[in-house]
Amino acid sequence: MTLHRRMEAARRAWWLRGCECADAATQLHGRPSMNFEGGRIRVGRRCAIGSLPVTSHFVAGPGAVLDIGDDVMIGHGAAIAAYERVEIGRGTRIAPFAIVMDTNFHGGSGDQSVHHDCRPVVIGSECRIGSRVTITRGVTIGDGAEVLAGSVVSSPVPAGACAGGARARILGRAGDPTVRWEGTAAMVPLVMMEIFSLPAAPDRDLAVGEIPGWSADRLDQLSSGIARQLGVRVPVSRLAAVQRVSGIIDAVEHERHHGGNR
Repeated sequence: MTLHRRMEAARRAWWLRGCECADAATQLHGRPSMNFEGGRIRVGRRCAIGSLPVTSHFVAGPGAVLDIGDDVMIGHGAAIAAYERVEIGRGTRIAPFAIVMDTNFHGGSGDQSVHHDCRPVVIGSECRIGSRVTITRGVTIGDGAEVLAGSVVSSPVPAGACAGGARARILGRAGDPTVRWEGTAAMVPLVMMEIFSLPAAPDRDLAVGEIPGWSADRLDQLSSGIARQLGVRVPVSRLAAVQRVSGIIDAVEHERHHGGNR
């Protein structure tokens, strides 16, 4: 081992002192902040943790466990705090500035009087968590799921699903290009929220009959709104035939790919 590698290994061991580390292959890009308040932080094999240009912070409260699985990558500026249990599964990628907490409030370091109502957070294996995502107490994210950048997750995300939004909802399947923020599955509910004056974007599984104001008169407005935002015109007759929001999404995709062939 060269002198440089020895120095890197010594620095890594010092910065991770107190952690339960599976091996010496963990990569640190900058020095993370590890705060032990009577809890345990486990770091799996071949992990990569970023703290440049912004430090990542990890906290384990009294009796709590913060468990980071093998091959996990965490971007800089993360804030991950466990006061009961936070588990991050094997191979998961977390982009910069993510926040993961299993409690609804944290005071200053060492102040235990304000930590309450903790619920474990479990992030499955091979997940993709976008930048500036916030994951709140009690959330379970299934294996292979994806959360789009800037989302706030306060309810379960099934395995293999893609979720996004200020109040994250299921947009489709993970890895599907149509569920990007500029994609159909994300944009159609936002257009509907505007046209029907809804308080929030409707879920893709919502029956259109449950949408206040859903009527033939509004369908022409919806068709125009979709054309304005997504650049395709869905016939009113096709919109009138759908049963759920997902049917509108499918209709837009059909027009995108086949509308010019008629």
